[in-house]
Amino acid sequence: MSIASEIALRLLQIKAIKLSPQTPFTWASGLRSPIYCDNRLVLSNPEARDLVVRMMQEKARLMGPFEAVAGVATAGIPHGVLLADRLRLPFVYVRG
Repeated sequence: MSIASEIALRLLQIKAIKLSPQTPFTWASGLRSPIYCDNRLVLSNPEARDLVVRMMQEKARLMGPFEAVAGVATAGIPHGVLLADRLRLPFVYVRG
């Protein structure tokens, strides 16, 4: 099973994925979507969190070398910190 499939399965198991095709979710950006992923549940589950960070780590390595990891306030900060830690890089956060 691919890591993407493992993540999808784990997110469904911990009920982080919510579906609402009739009444789409409105994201902070204003975009509407029938799918929502509650990342707080991902962060609170060590197995799901590790899978997600491993995937981010794999994708980051494909992008070539870089000097730091940045996360957008507020939701991007925990994921960015986890990735920066795994890659042994500095972390910075961006806010509006």
